[in-house]
Amino acid sequence: MKNIILASVILLIALPGINCTSPKAPLIAVTKISENYKNWLLKADSTIRFVNLFELTRDSAVEIMQRADGLLVTGGEDVYPGLYGKESDTARCEGFDRNRDSLEMMALRVAFERKIPVLGICRGLQIINVYLGGSLLVHLPADIGESIHHRCPNPLKCLHPIRVVPQSLIHRLTGFNEGLVNSNHHQGIDQLAPGIHAVAFSDDQLIEAIEWAEPENKSWFIAVQWHPERLHENPVFSEPLAVEFIRQAQKRRPQ
Repeated sequence: MKNIILASVILLIALPGINCTSPKAPLIAVTKISENYKNWLLKADSTIRFVNLFELTRDSAVEIMQRADGLLVTGGEDVYPGLYGKESDTARCEGFDRNRDSLEMMALRVAFERKIPVLGICRGLQIINVYLGGSLLVHLPADIGESIHHRCPNPLKCLHPIRVVPQSLIHRLTGFNEGLVNSNHHQGIDQLAPGIHAVAFSDDQLIEAIEWAEPENKSWFIAVQWHPERLHENPVFSEPLAVEFIRQAQKRRPQ
C-alpha cells in the first residue's frame, strides 16, 4: 500500500502541466489548457491544482481522471462528424483531432462515472452532447444562416444576446434572464442528447447552454457555447461559472 501511495505522489509531481500547491486544494483536469483558461480558474481560486490532459500519455490521463476533483472540457477544433452519424459531412469541417476526441470521450466517461463536476466550454459543450448521444450542426453559416454571427474576424469583439430559461442552473448562477455573450465557433448542437435540457438560446435558436434534465444522483454539470474565460465585457456570464465549478470541486476534497 505504501508503494502505491508513493507512486501516486510521484506521478502527480512529475506530470507536465500540473501546478502543485496545497494537496488539500481541488485538482482540476483540463482537456486542453491555455493561459486564458488557467488565469480564469486561478481567479476563482488561486490555490487550485490543475493538469493539462492533452499533454499526457493515455495511461497517465486515465490515472489523473481517477483522482481529479473536476473536469473542464475546453474549446478547440471541430468534433469529428463520424462520432454523431454524419461522416459524409467531414469535408465541411475546418479541422478535427481524432486523438483529442478520444481523450475527451474517455475523460467524460470517467467524470460521469465518478460523479465529479463537469464544465464544458464551446467545443466542450459540443462533444459532451455527442458523448451523451446527440448530434451537431457541422457548418453553422450554411446550416442555420448568418442572422447571428457566431464567429467574427475579431473573436474578442464577437458578442450577441442570449435568452436564459428561468429556474435553470445558469439562471440561478447569474440571476439574469438574458445578456450578452461572446462567440467563436463554427459548429453547434443539432439534436440534443437524451437526458439533457437546453437552458439558453441565441436569437437564431441555437442552443447556448445545457445541463441535466434530471440532475438528482448525477454529477454537477453545465456546458456553455460561449467563452466565459475571456468574456470581460459581461462578467456575470463568466465569473459565477468558474466560482461555482471550483466550489463543487472543493466539495470532493476530504475535510
